[in-house]
Amino acid sequence: MSRYGEDSILRCPFCDSSIEEPKEIQSRFGNIITGGNCSCGAVYVYDRTGHNMGEAYVDVLTLASEGDLDKAWSMTPGEDYDLLELTYNTRRHTFGREAVSRGRPSPGFIFLRLKK
Repeated sequence: MSRYGEDSILRCPFCDSSIEEPKEIQSRFGNIITGGNCSCGAVYVYDRTGHNMGEAYVDVLTLASEGDLDKAWSMTPGEDYDLLELTYNTRRHTFGREAVSRGRPSPGFIFLRLKK
């Protein structure tokens, strides 16, 4: 049984549905994104090291805009989408509800859901 999925502790912070294990997704431009999506329309990316959260932010925008970078860069946080950064406890397989710490890198997820 996966540590994610139906009996998962990890749930989408927008709708509380179980999320699937992040998978490698190849973008239109050839880079690999580790992430996934939720049935509510949210997308997420996972930064295993916590050192690349800026890159993860770009990746989650890329996923949300389906690779349309013009659309991704034209969107405004809070107006066009909601964004949540969560720490990830690798031993307990749980999210922290606090934002990812900028002082001490730790694994983190970024969730993004477009507003309707």
